[in-house]
Amino acid sequence: MKTLYMYMFAVAMLLSACNDTLDLKPKNAYSEDDVWGDPKLTEVFVNGIYDRAVLAYKDAGYGWAAQTDELYGNFNWTNENVYVRGEATPDNQTSGSLNNWNSLYTAIRYCNTFFLNINKVDSVGNESLIRRMKGEVYFLRAMAYFELLKRFGGVLLITKVYDVTDKTFTEKRATWQETKDFILADIAQAVQLLPASQSSDMNKGRATAGAALALKSRLLLYAASPYFNKTNDQQLWRDARDAAKAVIDYNGKMFSLYGNAGTGTYNKTFLDFFNTEVIFGRVYSGLVKADRYNTVSRDLSPNGYDGYSAYNVIQQMVDEFEMADGTAFSWNNPTHAQNPYANRESRFYADILANNQQFKGRLTQFYEGGDDSPQSPYSPWNASKTRYCMRKMVDEAVDWKKQDFAATQWVVFRLSEMYLNYAEACAALGQYGEARTYLNDLRQLKAGLPAVTAPDAGLMDRIKHERRIELCFEGHRYFDIRRWGIAEVGSEDAKGVVITKQPNGTFTYQQITVEERTWVPSFYFYPIPRTEIQKNPGITQNPSYN
Repeated sequence: MKTLYMYMFAVAMLLSACNDTLDLKPKNAYSEDDVWGDPKLTEVFVNGIYDRAVLAYKDAGYGWAAQTDELYGNFNWTNENVYVRGEATPDNQTSGSLNNWNSLYTAIRYCNTFFLNINKVDSVGNESLIRRMKGEVYFLRAMAYFELLKRFGGVLLITKVYDVTDKTFTEKRATWQETKDFILADIAQAVQLLPASQSSDMNKGRATAGAALALKSRLLLYAASPYFNKTNDQQLWRDARDAAKAVIDYNGKMFSLYGNAGTGTYNKTFLDFFNTEVIFGRVYSGLVKADRYNTVSRDLSPNGYDGYSAYNVIQQMVDEFEMADGTAFSWNNPTHAQNPYANRESRFYADILANNQQFKGRLTQFYEGGDDSPQSPYSPWNASKTRYCMRKMVDEAVDWKKQDFAATQWVVFRLSEMYLNYAEACAALGQYGEARTYLNDLRQLKAGLPAVTAPDAGLMDRIKHERRIELCFEGHRYFDIRRWGIAEVGSEDAKGVVITKQPNGTFTYQQITVEERTWVPSFYFYPIPRTEIQKNPGITQNPSYN
């Protein structure tokens, strides 16, 4: 499939000009006149912004989950250990971390450069292309600022383009509310300019009006949530409700839930590109290796299958999945404890790879001494420390022994999230019947689970539980527990299990601590890197960071 992301290549040189003595232009560089004189090169410039503004996999999902009660990061790929150990400071925000202050502001600089120069592009015959590109860049700038807002709270709202003549930087941080309003303004522009869908294969993966509305829904849900809505302003909840419903009903309900764990099709939500549930997705082609982005199936799979077990599901997440009848799992129940992976709800088997499950032609062996254990003869350094791996988003059809990369899709926005956004806002407004309807529709259509009949007073907790299950490993939990004001619950010591195979073929289980974790109250937000404050002393650091 030809998509936008097959055509993304380095654009950092697009604004470079050659100034050597002979004035010979390098073949890998373009001058400003080239970029804004050729609409196709302008489009390439826009393509490059996606790479910084739309994050994926470890940068948008697994790395965040590894700082919560979902996952353990086996290799600290995103520097998550400084957070789970309580050691993060403004001085240890490495380039590989999820801080992303520099890269997100680089994306914003590219957006601002686009707006500064787009009027130079010849509009004759290019009206629809220019309109679409403007919509995309408004969306991408909104995405970049939202990523900053999630991490840091209110930030510097920069719309000008700095150049080498600028020696001082004096911008002040905007408030959370001001940053939110700036993002909403960009979203409004994007909605007006973008098409409802990208019908051309080459343009699939580009932003749409639906994607912009989905971003609005997520932003307004955050704004209405307890940590940011201290007075429980009901208008904020009404705004969040209406924004989610606008996506659900968008363009004649063009989006629909896709994939059901009960029928074994749940993972198709992520593996079937641009399916009906995907509001906006980012596709990495299988033509060229993009390590950690199109090597996902290898990275997440057990060592006994030549995988890396890069992110291990922790026991707290495993235990959160219900039984098939909708009741809670408990180690205190002798039947559950004897066979903890039996009779669980169907998403358990779609999302988590546990011991003695069928995977790629054999049963998994996470038990001590098994092929997928730390005692395995097969790359034991890659073994899961918790004795669980992720199955969600893994394409078992990929033979990563022959080629370790293949085309992949990171789903940025999907309809299931909008159902949950809507249900949560309705419950907060006391519209329990409506909330229950959408909650139960989701449970039935995605997992075939019994309807929730919890009383009104307990419905919000059931919605939060459903959100934890349905959206697990997709980067939501880290921010959900913060916007709910309960971030400390994600900092419990990460648990796993030691499994022993008995002579009669049965298994026994002993829970262990895989990682000790420390909660620090300042970790509701990331620290602004000290290097940035040194450039602009007017930037105030987030609270409780020295």
